[in-house]
Formats: sequence, structure tokens, C-alpha cells
Amino acid sequence: MNTAATFDVDFSQAGALGNAFLDELNQLREMDPVHWSDASGCWIVTRHQDVLNAFQDKYPLSLDRLPLIAFKDMPLEERAAKYPNLNHYLNNWIINLDPPSHTRLRKLLMQAFSKKVVEAQRPFVKRRVAELMDVLRQKAEIEFNEEIARKLPGSVILDMIGLSQDNLPRLKGWANAFVEGIGVPFVTPELLQRVERAMTEINEVLMPELESRKTAPQKDLLTALVQATDAGDTMSVEEMLGALHVLIVAGHDSTANTLTLSLAALTQHPDAWQYMYEHPEKMLDSCLELMRYIAMSAAQPRIVAEDFEWHGKKLCRGDVVFLMMAAGNRDPRQYANPETLDLTRNND
Repeated sequence: MNTAATFDVDFSQAGALGNAFLDELNQLREMDPVHWSDASGCWIVTRHQDVLNAFQDKYPLSLDRLPLIAFKDMPLEERAAKYPNLNHYLNNWIINLDPPSHTRLRKLLMQAFSKKVVEAQRPFVKRRVAELMDVLRQKAEIEFNEEIARKLPGSVILDMIGLSQDNLPRLKGWANAFVEGIGVPFVTPELLQRVERAMTEINEVLMPELESRKTAPQKDLLTALVQATDAGDTMSVEEMLGALHVLIVAGHDSTANTLTLSLAALTQHPDAWQYMYEHPEKMLDSCLELMRYIAMSAAQPRIVAEDFEWHGKKLCRGDVVFLMMAAGNRDPRQYANPETLDLTRNND
């Protein structure tokens, strides 16, 4: 029989385990909701209310964690020499900033990601969906993730940013490099080099485009970023590139995988498929339940900003904490029958 003293979760095995990884998290949540993992070198938090409280800043946890996780004990001089772009730009990612820097940058980004900019994408999205639906109709069998799920968000992101669709084949490699090499507690020099190369390539594409928007504005996100201002404050080039790094990674990879995993879940639950078909007015609620069920966004890391106790455990300054949304979203304390896909569920 497993106990909190003998049971552990190894993040490096998550890909090989597949959905069995969720089973491990479910066990951990009931045995030890704030668990120190020797295998993963971090604290693992698995209950819904605990994760929610952390996101609401009720514990001394910092967003300024990506360089520490990626580079661990690597001296600053070595980071700068081996991974100059990664070392420099991670500090400009909004997902790595605490207030007041986070607050300032969020205001400026909200200026750029305005409703007007987003709504301007609607005609392109409709056209691209129609094109991809034609591909589906013409083929009896298709590799959905590569042919549909990746191409749709990738195309939309490139069009929104204002980049050529010729860059579409490169997005997967860029996104995979970032996902595998940042924010996980088991990085290797090889993975970090992949991220460095990806970031270098992205910057080489984006920097001349950003420069050109200063003198030749267009109706795209690059122009909106250049022109965004708040009480006279503007974004630096590093901050604009950081925002675009996050958009390319989060907007492409997570969206594509969500589409694919949702399709797989619907094929296994024909009743849910029929419900979505018959209730298009419930599409948002259905998507929220699918996102909860498939657990695409598994976790977010934080760094302990100062010593504190949590569920009787002492967390020390500098410790890495992984807030497991995948486990919290299957917590029976919050959701009835959490292992069931229920599109009528209220996920507010």
C-alpha cells in the first residue's frame, strides 16, 4: 500500500505515463496535498483550493522563477556565455514578473491586445477554418494534430502578429523547444541549447519586423505593440519580444494540443459529441469542461519568496513549487464525479 512517505511523482516520466500521470496525481492529492518530491526536486501542490489560493496570492510565492528553474545553480557568467538570449529575455516575459513590473507590462499589453485587434482576426479565422474543413472532407483519414490542430492556431497567430505564413512549419519546433526546456525541473544542457537556438531564430524574424513598424505601421499586433502607451510609458524592444515569445509558445502549442486531446475525448464519449452538436449555444461551457477534463494545462511553477508553513510542511525561500491544475481540476472536494466528462457541469 502506498503512503506519503513512499509514494512520489516523477515529472520526467509524465509523457511516457500519459493519462496514468493523472492517476498518480490523484493518489498524491489524497495522501499528501503539499508534497516534497525527491524525484522531481520540488514541492507538488494538488488540491483545488490550495492551487486557487496560490493563484490569488494568498501565499508568499513568486512568479520570478523561470531563470532559477532553467539554470538552477549555474553561475550568472556561465548562463550569459552559453545561453545569452535565453538568459536575457526570460526576465522580460510577463509570466516571469511580479508586481509592480507585472502590473505595468500587463497594462501596456492590454493596450496592444485590444478588442479591436482581436476582432480584426475574425474574418481570417473563419476563412482558415473553412480551408481546413475542406481538407478534412477530401481525406478519408488524416493526422489531425499536424494537419489541423497545429495549422489553425499557428496560422492565426502569424496573421495576428503580422508575419508571413511561410513561418508556419517553424512554429512547432520553436514551441516544442520552449515547452521542453523551460519551467520543468529536469532540464539538460541539450534542452537549453534548443531553447537558445529557437529564441535566436524567433528574434531574427521579429526584430526587423518590429523596426519596420516604427516607420511603416500596419494593421497587426506588431504595430499595436510598438504604439502601445500608458501615461507616456512604452514597451522596450526586449519587452515586446518577450511578449511575442510567450504568444508563440502558449498560443500555438497549448491550443493545438487542446484541440487534439478534446477531439480524442469526444470520440470516446459520443454522448458528449452529440450534446455539443445539439447545443451550440453551450459551446463555451462545453469547452471549459473539455479543458478541465483533458488537463492540457497541467501545472504552473512558482518560487517560495519567504519561508512559510503549508499543510504542516515548511517551505523555504528559493524552493520550487508546482501548482498542479490538472490535479486540482479533478479534486472531488470541488467537482462531483471529477473523472467524468460532463458538458452540463458548471465550471464557473
